[in-house]
Amino acid sequence: MRFTGLLTALLLPCLLRADEAEKPLAVSLISETRSIAPGKPFLLGIHLIHPPGSHTYWKNPGIVGLATSVEWDLPPGFRAGEIQWPAPQVVKMAGHDAQGYEGETLLLIPLTPPEKLTEASVQITARISWMCCGKTCHPAMNVPFSITLPIGNAESDPATLPLFEKTKRFLPGPPNGWKQISVKREGGKILLTLDRGKGQRDPFWSENTPIRFFTADGQVDSDQKQETRTSADGITVMTLIPSETGPDRPGSLPGILEIPTGKSADFVEINPAY
Repeated sequence: MRFTGLLTALLLPCLLRADEAEKPLAVSLISETRSIAPGKPFLLGIHLIHPPGSHTYWKNPGIVGLATSVEWDLPPGFRAGEIQWPAPQVVKMAGHDAQGYEGETLLLIPLTPPEKLTEASVQITARISWMCCGKTCHPAMNVPFSITLPIGNAESDPATLPLFEKTKRFLPGPPNGWKQISVKREGGKILLTLDRGKGQRDPFWSENTPIRFFTADGQVDSDQKQETRTSADGITVMTLIPSETGPDRPGSLPGILEIPTGKSADFVEINPAY
């Protein structure tokens, strides 16, 4: 299998040289609030600052890589939700396109305290695992991080709030305002059709519009070229190459669309059924 050989070729030497990192990934556990209230949800964040030329991976890395993950040691009655992933980027691993993050990234996790808290403060521990890759890869498994928060009124932390607010703007949203998003298999390829509706063609869309699809279940090969064709009425068809290791009989195509909007981009979460 192409993927198995590539994974072995890339990760084995990376694991053997993991202690060579001169500028390791900076990781910390931070809170959006400086105090918490009983029963009121709040956000923690896994704060990642990557060395130049390095990256970590999205919830589905694509053709190669390991997603960042977390296990919790929570006080009694506390509940942690799933990671809320900001929209990913295309990252390069040994010349191959994968899905991940560069620069500064914050992975958001909602936590909910119990309705009654008698302590003056609580300590929350997260055991975080990641793979940071550049010229080589530097894995870390179950590294403990702790944060202590006082109990009282839920107050935002002015030191961290701007980063949390910035990250929320990069959380993918629903495909509101679209007439239709559909998908089908044809000739061994995946055809994803995007239709905003008659008269809703965006002026920046063209034959060369760099729309990008990020695969959430590994169904699409992240290393293969994604072709885009846009007709005069604004209907765009993306041609995607299936991955050799994707699900056998997927019922839908979950993922994120990065759609340019002039100087920036919108990130839309989709899951059209076949």
